[in-house]
Amino acid sequence: MKKALLFFICIAFVGSAVAAPKGPGKPWRPSFKATSVTSFKSPSRVDIITEQPEGTVVNYTRAGEYLFVSLYGYDTDVQAGRVKVVYADDGKTVYIKDPLCYGEGVGAWVIGELSEDGSTIAVPLGQYVSYNEEFDYGMILAWGSTMVTDLGDGLFWIDFIADDRATEVIYSVDPVTGTIAMEGSEGDISNAFPSNCEATGLAGVWSDDGSLATIEWGSTWTVQGDAVPAIPANPEVVEFFDSGSEEGYTRLDFNINLVDVDGNPLNADFLTYSIFTDDDQLFTFDYETYGVNNGFDGDVTEIPYGFSGYDFYLRRVYFYRTNTGENPMFNWRIGIQLNYTVDGVTNKSDIVYLEVYPGSAVDEVNASPIVTGVRYYNLAGHEVAQPSGLTIQVTTYSDGTTTATKVVK
Repeated sequence: MKKALLFFICIAFVGSAVAAPKGPGKPWRPSFKATSVTSFKSPSRVDIITEQPEGTVVNYTRAGEYLFVSLYGYDTDVQAGRVKVVYADDGKTVYIKDPLCYGEGVGAWVIGELSEDGSTIAVPLGQYVSYNEEFDYGMILAWGSTMVTDLGDGLFWIDFIADDRATEVIYSVDPVTGTIAMEGSEGDISNAFPSNCEATGLAGVWSDDGSLATIEWGSTWTVQGDAVPAIPANPEVVEFFDSGSEEGYTRLDFNINLVDVDGNPLNADFLTYSIFTDDDQLFTFDYETYGVNNGFDGDVTEIPYGFSGYDFYLRRVYFYRTNTGENPMFNWRIGIQLNYTVDGVTNKSDIVYLEVYPGSAVDEVNASPIVTGVRYYNLAGHEVAQPSGLTIQVTTYSDGTTTATKVVK
């Protein structure tokens, strides 16, 4: 078995906000594979479903755990987000959108088969969930086991062993609640960066050599039910990176939990987000800059949750702006707000900001003196309470300066 020693600096990071080069491949692939791997058979045919198939649509919320591998090491976390399942009219065929938690937002559907008694769903492995035509690789479904071993001094050893005997992943369906649960998977992520992490489950691997991108276990999908008006819980702003170029690569990373302020699940089909800067100024993704690459029909201020385009990912937005030029995006802070619209009622989260330049706001205030007092005097030089007729208004500022102006009332 071939093994690769990984030299990673042990730093805390959010897997959904891993720094990634901008490019046409979704999801992003590291420039080198960060795992060792046993043999894996890649399917010869690339066949990805991107349009929603015909049938009955049911929305589910995710639960379980997952591990994600990148150039920066690995991240383990609990699954979150939604799964959309279409049950075809033939009573047998099932379509699942974005079956992997970390791949949510790619928008690919895989095919499964419902058993005659409706108790299980079998999803064949080897199906592509993403594909990059330019570089001729993609991410495909596989079944296997992984182990992460902490070697100390910030070094980790990650193994992934594909199970060549496995041909499908089986999900059991609860006949009463409709809950769908993955069978045969196991693992534990009691710590953010455990000394040893062992797991068996459904993996996303790269098609050219079978190296691991992500693996999840304990996957449980619960029916959401009908959407009702609710206030979305606040999002989290993770990082802002300024490329220093007007040509792009400036980005904002964030996390969105699909729950309301009471912890109840939200239906992501009704959720959008907006970007704000400085003094609650709404950011507009103008058509001239963002329209062609992202398929916009005009200027856009609300982005649907899960929208995937050239500049938009599930938890990341790129901007063709920089703060280093003469026309910066903002002077102080940048933030995000969620909008949840059901039955014509829109509820919003707070605007959650990241103070990128925290001293700038204070500097601005100090640079612009504020008014500390106003007095009025008549033409005889006597102070009066309010201006009457021709009056001299004397304004005093925080820096000690004063101005005098004539006021006629």
